[in-house]
Amino acid sequence: MNNRELKNIIKIFQTSNLSSMKLERDDVKIELTKAQPTTAYSGEQVVKEVVVNESDKSQSATEEVSSYTQVNAPLVGTFYAAKAPDKPPFVHVGQTVKKGDTLCIIEAMKVMNEITAPKDGTIKKIHVENGDMVMYDQTIMEID
Repeated sequence: MNNRELKNIIKIFQTSNLSSMKLERDDVKIELTKAQPTTAYSGEQVVKEVVVNESDKSQSATEEVSSYTQVNAPLVGTFYAAKAPDKPPFVHVGQTVKKGDTLCIIEAMKVMNEITAPKDGTIKKIHVENGDMVMYDQTIMEID
């Protein structure tokens, strides 16, 4: 997780209705909590704990820039590769898709949100595993 992603997470949390949030991704653990107002809403927010390991900083510096179209998560939620646990995944690496085809589902607050292909192409990489928590604007797939 690089600094830009971390700043985006904090910004989204600050503008959300959430009072607290925990996130664990690779070696990064983040716990955010908003201060609870005592009389009137003050708008004051507190970041309780942010732990970033040095290995993540060096990893983000060596990330490659891809020439493929990135499919990013439009919201925070749980990534599902299939409609149900006993069903096959919507897509797999190497599969050709048409614009508008369902690529995956992101569940947020018990609402299943279908994520569709932004263009015709071939799935080149899937960055997340079934059941993973995804953050807003996190790259979940790449299409050529």
